[in-house]
Amino acid sequence: MKIIFRGLTLLLFFSCTEKASEQIGEGAIQTQTYTKNQLDNLQITLDTLKVDVGEELVISSAYYGFGLSEDGKSIFFSESQSSEIHEIDLAELKLLRRIPFEKDGPNRAPDFVESFDVLPNNEFLLANYAVQAIFNEEAEKIFDLKLQAEEYDGIDESLGGLYSSLAVSPDKKKAFSLPAPFGEFTAGLAFLDLESKTGELLDLPALDLTQNFQVTFSQNGGMTTSGDMIRMEKIKDQLVIYSGSTADIYLYDMQSDSLMLLKFDHQLVENQKKGTFKTQAASQEERREISAQIQRQISFYGFIWDESRQQYFRFGVMKNGLRETGEPLPDDVYLFSYDPDFNLLGEKKIEELSNVFFNGFFFDGKIYNYRPVDEDPGFVVMTLEF
Repeated sequence: MKIIFRGLTLLLFFSCTEKASEQIGEGAIQTQTYTKNQLDNLQITLDTLKVDVGEELVISSAYYGFGLSEDGKSIFFSESQSSEIHEIDLAELKLLRRIPFEKDGPNRAPDFVESFDVLPNNEFLLANYAVQAIFNEEAEKIFDLKLQAEEYDGIDESLGGLYSSLAVSPDKKKAFSLPAPFGEFTAGLAFLDLESKTGELLDLPALDLTQNFQVTFSQNGGMTTSGDMIRMEKIKDQLVIYSGSTADIYLYDMQSDSLMLLKFDHQLVENQKKGTFKTQAASQEERREISAQIQRQISFYGFIWDESRQQYFRFGVMKNGLRETGEPLPDDVYLFSYDPDFNLLGEKKIEELSNVFFNGFFFDGKIYNYRPVDEDPGFVVMTLEF
């Protein structure tokens, strides 16, 4: 692994083409902050759209994970209860097709999908603890990834399965995941060469604070953890690795095999959570109480790329607890905007927005967030004017 320093910003460039033992330093790219807030006069309009499924019987509440087609005109959902993928035309808002997968035999697919992605040529990544593979649109298994630590030289076998938050490069030569031994914190970013069966674990020290904002209740060999997590999303040829605990992110470029730390300086919210919380709860009730306390600080969500504007957007939320009746008080919801290089362009508190849009995507310049409508698939759509 190489570390190259460029300029006064101390850009860290981590090359995964060769091994080394250097530790990640403290330098990073400090992104620029707006002088004029792009979202200062933001106006939003919300609409609810229902998908036409015809005579098909669809379990709309079972959709888990999605990916857009290469042309961005349709969306694929993993339907977890029936081992299917459903394709929806976004312009026509209708179900185009259902792709059923086999539950046994050489083309066996996961019975419950933990990681899902759409690759070029309508190929699909489907993975859980038992199966990690790429399938074509005829539901045929074309690449068995076998993502177990012992399969890859350079990866410690104690990491076990490498299927958590899984992503595969468009050329299907590399895979990436955020492995964590059972009951432990995320170990780092696993870089896996699928051809040579070699790998490397990259540290993510800027996200280590996340473990201070997690709380676990353990009982009878099982455990429930709530609070912030380290997550990963694939946007174009990049991986964005982020945490709800901090605005800062790691950006991995799959073409150059480089890892960069990007730091942000927001003006409306704190750039990271603060304080000390119990990380082990004595009961489920205490776990929920501690988690609620953690969520009263800003939680950052993933980035959404808007092709029409050529920029990123991101939501953040602070919860405000419960009313005396036990109903939740409205959240404080924020929208942030960034240029293609992740420089901050604007930020705005959105008073009228309920807790939606935190797993959305752009279509035709509008943010879509999946939500069933009358037991059929549907979307809440946000139009932005600024």
